[in-house]
Amino acid sequence: MRSLVFEFDCIFALCNRWLLDVSWEAMWGRRIIRPCASRPCAVEGLRYFNQLNSLTNSQPLDSSMDLDLEASDSESMTSHGDSLPQDLQECYDIICSTNKRLEVELEIMGRQDYYKDLGLGKWKVEAKKLGDSIPRLRKLAFIGRTGVGKSTAINAILGAPVLSTGADGACTSVQTEVIYEALPPSTWRASIKFIERNDWQKTLSNMLDDLEVYKRGDDSGPAMDAWEILKEVYPHLRTISFPPPHQEVDILLEHEVVKSKLGTEKWIHGSGFEHIELQLRPYLTPFTNIAEGETPQSFIWHLVDSVRIYGAFDVLASCAISLVDVPGFGDANKTRTKRTEEYLKTAEVVVLVADVKRAADDQVMRDYFSKFLQKMIRIDGSMESLLIVLTGADVRINEDQLYYLDEKQCCVIQNMRQAIGRLHNSLEELGNSSTTPLDVAAFKEYVERQQRKEDITRQLRTEQAAKNTYVAHQRSARVREAFLQLYRQVYCNVSKKDIADEPPPLPIFCVGSTDFNQLLGVDKRYSDTPLVFTDPKDTGIPQLSQHIHELGRRNAFSDIDALVHKCTVLHKETKSFFSCLKRDPKLTAYENAARGLVERLKDTNDTTQQTAESKIHDYVNELEQALRIEAKNAAKDSLDIIETLGSDFRYQTYRAIMSREGEFRTTDLNEDLVNGMLDGTVSSVWHNFFNDFLKSELESLIVAIRDHCDVTIQSIKEGAKRKPKQKVVARIEKECDGIRPLDMLKPAKSNYLWSVQQMQREFGGSFKGLLRDKLEVHYRRVARQSGTGMFQRMKDINEAEFSEQKAQQLYAGLVDEVMSAIREAITKGENSLDTALTRLYSHIERSCIYIQEDDAMNKSPQKKMLIFLEEEYGKPLAELTIIAIGVKSATQLQPEETWKRRLSQVRVCPRYSEACCPS
Repeated sequence: MRSLVFEFDCIFALCNRWLLDVSWEAMWGRRIIRPCASRPCAVEGLRYFNQLNSLTNSQPLDSSMDLDLEASDSESMTSHGDSLPQDLQECYDIICSTNKRLEVELEIMGRQDYYKDLGLGKWKVEAKKLGDSIPRLRKLAFIGRTGVGKSTAINAILGAPVLSTGADGACTSVQTEVIYEALPPSTWRASIKFIERNDWQKTLSNMLDDLEVYKRGDDSGPAMDAWEILKEVYPHLRTISFPPPHQEVDILLEHEVVKSKLGTEKWIHGSGFEHIELQLRPYLTPFTNIAEGETPQSFIWHLVDSVRIYGAFDVLASCAISLVDVPGFGDANKTRTKRTEEYLKTAEVVVLVADVKRAADDQVMRDYFSKFLQKMIRIDGSMESLLIVLTGADVRINEDQLYYLDEKQCCVIQNMRQAIGRLHNSLEELGNSSTTPLDVAAFKEYVERQQRKEDITRQLRTEQAAKNTYVAHQRSARVREAFLQLYRQVYCNVSKKDIADEPPPLPIFCVGSTDFNQLLGVDKRYSDTPLVFTDPKDTGIPQLSQHIHELGRRNAFSDIDALVHKCTVLHKETKSFFSCLKRDPKLTAYENAARGLVERLKDTNDTTQQTAESKIHDYVNELEQALRIEAKNAAKDSLDIIETLGSDFRYQTYRAIMSREGEFRTTDLNEDLVNGMLDGTVSSVWHNFFNDFLKSELESLIVAIRDHCDVTIQSIKEGAKRKPKQKVVARIEKECDGIRPLDMLKPAKSNYLWSVQQMQREFGGSFKGLLRDKLEVHYRRVARQSGTGMFQRMKDINEAEFSEQKAQQLYAGLVDEVMSAIREAITKGENSLDTALTRLYSHIERSCIYIQEDDAMNKSPQKKMLIFLEEEYGKPLAELTIIAIGVKSATQLQPEETWKRRLSQVRVCPRYSEACCPS
């Protein structure tokens, strides 16, 4: 049985690593696995595979046939674990294959009577987890209002025209994620996921409700918007004039095209990034290419939930990050904004994109920034999860508008103007004669004059470009400083710290995406002439790409480094277990002394941990008290807000607000009802706890535990030195030196902080979402009112719901829910620390204490296991360490090398002396 299991594992590893090329076919959503006869060991691999088939009565495999396997779920098709760059893939291959073999060996050893109750099961579980390791993908969500240039910036970062942009009036309207996959150059595939039937049914009901409200005499705006969407999705409605007759939700849901899409997923693939945007456009944008006279088609982008695009994009080559284009955050479209807010809860980094022209001086934009920053600072006070991108740096501006320049900067611009003026004067002096002289001397003079004119024209363009670039950079510097000043103010308001205290750094990039795309020929839809910049480095895109690439590189290496450490610990423990020494009374005395040291270590660490946890829980109680005070104040004000709502709107709009769960057009009742609950004392207590106190307390706890462990390990080493056998002393010292408590505790600390941050993301920095969920049933009840006196009944029901007693209960429930989530996250973090400590103690005991063998131990399987651990686990682990170091070095390749290579292919047009892309 053992040989069969081992051979199956070898065959599986051989096929997975050398024999098979795995690709995905869009047709029928099926996975195609092709044997690749050109791979090394392919013929031998086929022979082994056919032997395996013979064991299971399966059909023999030929190198020319396809294995057509059903993809049982979307996750199997969207896994990115099989599409890594070679070095990263090799790391995961080694980690998975070696630990799968270790799992098999431990399973075999565990069947023997002696080893059944010796705890091999926990190592087998760890080996299985490591054997199933896949890369962790972090999402960078690009958010911003419609038209600010998110898609154009992402195309520039990717170096390919992947997304629809405002250049052709087709801005992206669907959440679109771009993921790395090691496909051939310019080859791509994409997944289009359509919304579920229940979601579309709810959207339909809201739109039809808007139409009914209009028929009763209210504002036509929402009704017109709803009717336009319905006509786009349902072509048969386009011949009906507005206002339309009554439409049934069930009939619209059963429409052939709509019904066939809802709840499904479509896969498409192609070659050439210049074609991807056109093929995906119907699923991403409201733009259509239907010619006049053709049969109307359904605008199915309204039915699309999300799109995923896979390709070999250099900036994403770490496979640790993906870029997500999130449509219209903060727009008047409440449905889309709500979906975006839900999506942002899963994003590790939020990239806020805004227009550089409005960022500094537009008060509305500054208010928007202020509110957004306030929410993000509450969620992540370290600001590691926020990145600011200001687009439009390549939009030309007159230097006279830069009123904030200092004397030196004005002098520089004045000198540039004078240089340009002198060049213009030189051109005028040379004249504009177009007649070619007939005599030789005059012709020679004519040629020289024309040459000087060309030289001066070239210099003039250079000087003008330098001035435009300088002016653009001065504006960018001004906007960046203004934004940083706003950030400092908001941070100090939230944290209640002195404005002189510098907040955590916030990365801000001012970019000229359009000019970058033109200079490197990324997108042929733009004009040939850059607007401002003539050097790609001046556009800011290379610096932004470098930042994103570096983020992915750090995360990728961090993931691999953590896995290597886990493999090393597992290898050391299992090897130590099967390398026990012969029994010796002196060793027994050493073991007893060392065991006593470890027990005292546990007691000391328990006391230290309890002290830290007590401080954390006290701070949580202080936060709860502050929240309850603000909740009481908000409850008192809630009835006034409800009464004002009833007096400000007519009954049709009032009912629409209720049917939309408090959010309709520019009205956000939920936000109004919880406004101020996180201000004042709560703001500072919340921020200081999650972003200062908790992190510093955990760091102090980890360091204290590390120090206690170091003292204990040193004491164990000192005790071993009193033993007469130098071989024993050397082994114990080696084992002690290999124990790294900090490496085992840091992941637990990271998991602790991650659970807290996830809780904060779910909370979203506002009670609005919790209140909306609490009032969902109430809103539906109010919206169902009809007939004579319905408006007064709606107002009465609302006012009764927010009477003093009920309002206090409602708001107290909101605090209860938040505090429950906080305590649950902290408990989860404490459990993570407990697990890590238990693992650390076990590691110390296995490495330094349990070193004597039992007389009942079977020598033969013990020796075989040691050979396996040395040859088939230890050597691959050493190879993995070398590769991981190579990955760390290789991933330091700057992404700017990519655009430099592309720039080297750009020719200079002698006529215009402008950079242009070769055909």
